[in-house]
Amino acid sequence: MTSFSTDIVPLFRQKDINCMNGQGVELTSYTYMSDPTGDATYPDHANARRVLARLKGDEKPRMPMGGPFWTDDALNTYQSWLDGGFLA
Repeated sequence: MTSFSTDIVPLFRQKDINCMNGQGVELTSYTYMSDPTGDATYPDHANARRVLARLKGDEKPRMPMGGPFWTDDALNTYQSWLDGGFLA
C-alpha cells in the first residue's frame, strides 16, 4: 500500500515544494492533497488529480517547473496512492 508520508512526500524536491506553495499548492500537506472535493475538471480529489496531471504533462505548466520530470516509476507510485484510497 502506498502512503502519502512514506511514498509521496519524498518524491517532491524542496525547491518544487517552495515553488508550488507560492502558488497555493501544498504538496506536502496530506489535508490539502487528499481533500475529496472536486471541481469543474475533476469530480473528486481535484488537488491530487491536478498535481498528477501536471506531473504527467497532461496539464500545463508541467511539473516540476524546468524538469527533470518524474520517472514512470515515480508517476506509478503517485497513481498507486490515488488508486489505493489516498492513505496517509
